[in-house]
Amino acid sequence: MTKTIYRKTWERLIVLLTVILTGNTLLWGHPSWGIAVDKARNVYFADITHNGMGSVWKLTHDGNLELLLRNFHAHNVNLDQNGNVVTAHGENNHTMIRLHGSGNMDTLCHRMDYREFSGGNSCYSPLGEIVFSAEGYFWRIDSTGTRQRISNHKFKWNQTVYADEMGNYYGPEIGDSLGTLIKIDGKGKAQILATNLITKLDRPFDPHADILMGIAKGCDGHMYIAELAGKRIIRVLKNQNVETFYTSDNGWFPTGITFLAGDAYILEYRDKNGIEGPRIIKLDESGTRRNLFTYEEYQPTKTAEPIEQMASPRPMKLYIIFGIILIGGAIVFGVLRSHLPSN
Repeated sequence: MTKTIYRKTWERLIVLLTVILTGNTLLWGHPSWGIAVDKARNVYFADITHNGMGSVWKLTHDGNLELLLRNFHAHNVNLDQNGNVVTAHGENNHTMIRLHGSGNMDTLCHRMDYREFSGGNSCYSPLGEIVFSAEGYFWRIDSTGTRQRISNHKFKWNQTVYADEMGNYYGPEIGDSLGTLIKIDGKGKAQILATNLITKLDRPFDPHADILMGIAKGCDGHMYIAELAGKRIIRVLKNQNVETFYTSDNGWFPTGITFLAGDAYILEYRDKNGIEGPRIIKLDESGTRRNLFTYEEYQPTKTAEPIEQMASPRPMKLYIIFGIILIGGAIVFGVLRSHLPSN
């Protein structure tokens, strides 16, 4: 238990130091929003705050946490029609993979240029399409690898994309500082579902923190979206009417949401002397909240190894390895030189 506390403390210190050195805000402007639940009520979620460049986790139905991917910078997580995890790395290179329950892994898409595929802003649709946002437009890649622009609608600033089982695509427009949810149908027609979604606070608008993030279609057919400034989940009703479905407490804020059999599963983070979380809240149909998991409070009951480490080693690791090689070479050279005959 003590080792676990020390490890998590060090991880948070490293995150904080990285934020300070890179000049980013503690929210980073783009925390992970991906969360999915399978029929057995296992929860899968993305997290960019731990294990190098990030992690993909599985929280089993009985509360055990398993690390599926480490050093993998994923923002989103989806399940395919067979319940396999699909997620994408979106830093330096852009790679979407599928993790099978058997432990095998498929690479669905790999690009070095985000304009050809942006792993940091992508999803895997229920129809088997790879969907992503780049340069203000939505794109899809079909099973043959053909890339096509979905619509002529251009976003000023979009950070998440969602696709439903009917072939519709959804994304938040945050470049207008208002917060607008856009729906694009399969023919490319864009429609405003709701606007003025971003809560106005008693300070200047922060385009990196006051944003709309994870989107999901609820069991009731309504669309839901996470709104960070107001620390809430918004339910979008008909005729551009909206209501607050859920509000986080104690400084937490929701970034993603998914549904299963009427129950909502909400992914949250908290900013207090560094990023805290992730945390997962389950909200049942009666409105009862249950805290399923908080990273800082979790005590493991078993050890699970990650299936794969996809991302390239971080530069610091390369420097350490190179330094060890140099030191070793110097020692060998010194030993050999000491055995050379003197003049």
